[in-house]
Amino acid sequence: MLKYFLKQTSSKYNGMKQIYQYIHANGPVTKATLVEQTQMKQTTVTRHLETLLAEGFIQISQYQESSGGRPPALFEIEPNAGYIIGVDLSRIESTISLVNMSFEIVDSYTFAMTEKHTPSYTFQLIKERIEHFLEKHDISRDFLLGIGVGTVGPLDRENGLILDPEAFIASGWKSISILDELKSLQVEKVLLENGANAATLHAYIKGLTADQTILYCISGRGLRCGVLAEGHILKNKTGDASSFGEMIMDVNERRSLASFVSYDYLLQEVNERYLREKSIPFSVQDNENNQKELMDLFKHALSAEDSIVQQVVLESAVTYGIGIANMVNVLHPDQVILSSELMNTYPPYFNKIVDTAKQYIYRMEREPVQFKMEKQKKVTISTGAAILVFQSYFE
Repeated sequence: MLKYFLKQTSSKYNGMKQIYQYIHANGPVTKATLVEQTQMKQTTVTRHLETLLAEGFIQISQYQESSGGRPPALFEIEPNAGYIIGVDLSRIESTISLVNMSFEIVDSYTFAMTEKHTPSYTFQLIKERIEHFLEKHDISRDFLLGIGVGTVGPLDRENGLILDPEAFIASGWKSISILDELKSLQVEKVLLENGANAATLHAYIKGLTADQTILYCISGRGLRCGVLAEGHILKNKTGDASSFGEMIMDVNERRSLASFVSYDYLLQEVNERYLREKSIPFSVQDNENNQKELMDLFKHALSAEDSIVQQVVLESAVTYGIGIANMVNVLHPDQVILSSELMNTYPPYFNKIVDTAKQYIYRMEREPVQFKMEKQKKVTISTGAAILVFQSYFE
């Protein structure tokens, strides 16, 4: 089984794991390339390849054209040699994904987070869905490498604890042990990471070059940012990716960047302007338990070109853009990826953020920054969390 092979740490397996890891990251590749890149003897590489093929961990994808003699084989991983569960545990909606060894989504399930989604209720849903995935796709637990959870910080990664996150609609989200919540699944490896970091890793693995630095920002009920440089996530001790959002944007009022871009702020500001300009509230629903309904109404008004809603969103985009520029000026990323439901609903929001940021990035002409809008958020964090599990076998 792939899981037991990856768990081995003895010198007998280290070379074979190195071969497997290189094929996973760069395949399909030839034996000659593996010899060159790993600096192993050809006989050693041949022996490792024969074992990996016999165990079903890799496969021959095709043969290269040859000018004479036997054509060289191209080796790639076997996608179904193992599976990983990735979980995106967020404040608005959560996603559970079953991921194969190619980091492709085999199955996925998303549900809205409401006032009834306490920790016990939510993790029961997660466990039921994982069991459903395994049964539906006839996957033995021996083939499951682990579970990765990307969520809202602050976190205690080492002990698998969600400490004291803000803005979950339901109560009880404090000092939650994911190890305790998921132990009934009897999965050996369960890892916890901030969702923004998981999303950043996913973006890197799915198409960026090794020397790029990425800034990945997720806005919604708050603002979370992840940074990846030279293939490594920059982590703080608390696992709190919300710290970027604490950047002060209004000194007099001591207001942070997150306070200008959060859903709570947008809803409150729109409601106040409705009362001021139209003498009616934006909505009679004004408690946090129905924020999803409020945001649905907000996005509908945005799509319908409600002038007040558009004005508030674009003003928020200006502040967000200045905040992004400040981050870029400090971190010097090659790529900035922005993720928000509002951007998909109303593309001018993204455009305004980018246009504003470019005005305040001092190195823009000398070292251009690429901006990108994330359009696949539902599986981005869950897949990134699964990738973290895979990578942990090689640390």
